[in-house]
Amino acid sequence: MKRLKGMLLAALVALPVAGFAEEAATNATWKSSLALGATYKDGNTEKSLFTMTLKGDRFSPENDWLNNLYTEYGKTEGDQTEGQVRGQSEYRHKFGSGNFFGGAFGEAYYNDIKNIRTRLKLGPNIGYYFINKETMKFDASAGLNWVYERTTTREHDFVECRVAANYLWDFTETASYYFNIEYSVNVEDTNDGNGLLTTGLKTKVSDQLNLFVELRDEYDNNPDGAGVAHNDVTATAGLAYDF
Repeated sequence: MKRLKGMLLAALVALPVAGFAEEAATNATWKSSLALGATYKDGNTEKSLFTMTLKGDRFSPENDWLNNLYTEYGKTEGDQTEGQVRGQSEYRHKFGSGNFFGGAFGEAYYNDIKNIRTRLKLGPNIGYYFINKETMKFDASAGLNWVYERTTTREHDFVECRVAANYLWDFTETASYYFNIEYSVNVEDTNDGNGLLTTGLKTKVSDQLNLFVELRDEYDNNPDGAGVAHNDVTATAGLAYDF
């Protein structure tokens, strides 16, 4: 296991990250947004949920850099029932025709309800753009990550295998659909796995303001804590600002 962790770190060092410096600034395009969502229920049950998603993606002919920060906080009958922060960053260097890519993936995760105090991921991955157009993108990737995890009951590190797929379709000039899915599993214990599915619709109401609806499903095959469900499904609607 120690040798495998060393190989992962060596692969990260060997990544062609110098590609950013070689690109002309005019070849790169930034797409950034801030989305705020909320749900509220009153009557037999009082429940509230607030979410925030910050995205900053950089696209160019040679490299893509994808960044996402998601946070949520919610209460039911006055008790906290939602609370997490998940930040992800992925660097992609394209090869050949530009459809194949290799790069690095990193994640930092905290979930108060699942008793996850810290979960850090870092590792190399490879992937392929099956569709890479201005109005439609579809890619799939796979890689190995070194993972450090600290919960309320234990602290450990391990290596996981991660597979992911992303789809984005701007089906009109003002509306788009997205679908992202990923699953990770401990290479030494296949019963220890987790996944994330995010899908939604976004439509413009002005040049920079958008309305969105989103469905999010977080899956944990072996949740830590009594009474914690395997699936955590969240549906939200809100406003997103492009900048």
